[in-house]
Amino acid sequence: METAHAAYVLLFLFAVSLLRLRRRGASAAKSRASTAHCPHPSPVLGNTLEFVRNRRRFFDWYADQLRAPASPATPRATASAAPRPSSSATGSSPPTAGLQRKVASYAFSSRSLRRFSDDVLQVHLQRRLLPFLDAAAAGGAAVDLQDALRRFAFDAICHVAFGVESSALVDRRHEALFAAFDAALEISFRRALTPSTWVLRLTKLLDVGKSRRLREAVDVIDDYAMSVVESKEARRRNGLEDGDADLLSRFTAAMDEEDAGELGAMFPTPEAKRQLLRDVVVSFVLAGKDTTSSALTWFFWLLAANPRCERRAHEEAASRGGGDGDGRGMHYLHAAITEAMRLYPPVPFNGRVAVADDVLPSGAAVRAGWYANYSAYAMGRMETLWGKDCMEFVPERWLGAGGEFVPVDAARYPVFHAGPRVCLGKEMAYVQMKTVAAAVLRRYRLDVVAPAVSMEAPPAYEMTATMKMKGGLWVRLKRREESAD
Repeated sequence: METAHAAYVLLFLFAVSLLRLRRRGASAAKSRASTAHCPHPSPVLGNTLEFVRNRRRFFDWYADQLRAPASPATPRATASAAPRPSSSATGSSPPTAGLQRKVASYAFSSRSLRRFSDDVLQVHLQRRLLPFLDAAAAGGAAVDLQDALRRFAFDAICHVAFGVESSALVDRRHEALFAAFDAALEISFRRALTPSTWVLRLTKLLDVGKSRRLREAVDVIDDYAMSVVESKEARRRNGLEDGDADLLSRFTAAMDEEDAGELGAMFPTPEAKRQLLRDVVVSFVLAGKDTTSSALTWFFWLLAANPRCERRAHEEAASRGGGDGDGRGMHYLHAAITEAMRLYPPVPFNGRVAVADDVLPSGAAVRAGWYANYSAYAMGRMETLWGKDCMEFVPERWLGAGGEFVPVDAARYPVFHAGPRVCLGKEMAYVQMKTVAAAVLRRYRLDVVAPAVSMEAPPAYEMTATMKMKGGLWVRLKRREESAD
């Protein structure tokens, strides 16, 4: 699989290199205007060999390029680690994007949704995650904490999104749905990095290989989501809907209010509205499925690699009492999680497609149709942004003189994006991460079995849309005496 993927990428880069040679003379003047670094050690192969050499550490290689001095270039894409937002390169969104954002903002601003989300979190924490970890601690066997956190987060986000209690962690009744989301994300991410070729088009036509796997995964997801949408619609028709606070119910209520407006005009039939509701809610499951679990996985590994920070985080969690509360007001814990996401952002890079020629604030030229990417992973490792200790785990950099958490500008720390597209679930994500982290720290001592615990030799990561730790985070848990029943 990896060989085929590398072959597609090599073919694409080789074709781009040939195209670059043809255009070299015509675009020389434009190239001199650019201040972007472009790694082209070979005039024929471009950066193909360097890409292959660094394919297992792509995000670090990406960061290396962004640290390199500026040079004239004729790229097909531009990437940035400069903390200056710009509207000169924007994403081309479908006509419904703004309206969907409006509907989503309405739902996320609801107090009932926040209360419902907090209740769901406690249900899955107390009934699923902690009993699972208790059993692992009692048995003494190593457990993959990353996998447990991923399944816990999936159950919680599905409950919040659909209002239906799923189970991928304990009895694994929804294993097929969990696996379908994994497969769809993995294949889609690989395709985003792979040029479209006749081989890909043929597999789609014949419905074989990864094309078939993707179709089957999407069918599982769509069928489940649509069944929930239709079930809730039937309950509403029969007068059984009682103002549920889940995302699907909130979106449905918001769409009802928009029925006579622009959104209603775009989706005039009941079937069209059902499909929109299905797609919007599924997109939020995709956004929340692996992001918080990724952040917590790296957070626990970083604490293990920095015992001083682990002691301070535990002391703060323990000082909040014996219950497993929501973690609000824990400034050091908030700082430690934020610092973990600086070094290992759940979404390491993101980008848009330029709709017109322009120049970024850094001076880099951007042409229409180019990809304009930014790397949150690289930005978190820039000495110009974070100082000489940028590669160290220092939660104190986020604390003020009184020990209070002090945020920075979102353009410098774009983990939750910035501006009009800032993540709507940011507050919900922090509450979940702090609640889980506080409960685990208060209850257990974690002995990391694998990977090795060393800031000088950090774990490898998977090349996926979210920054998963390769091979998982294997730990042995021991109940703390003060938390024992």
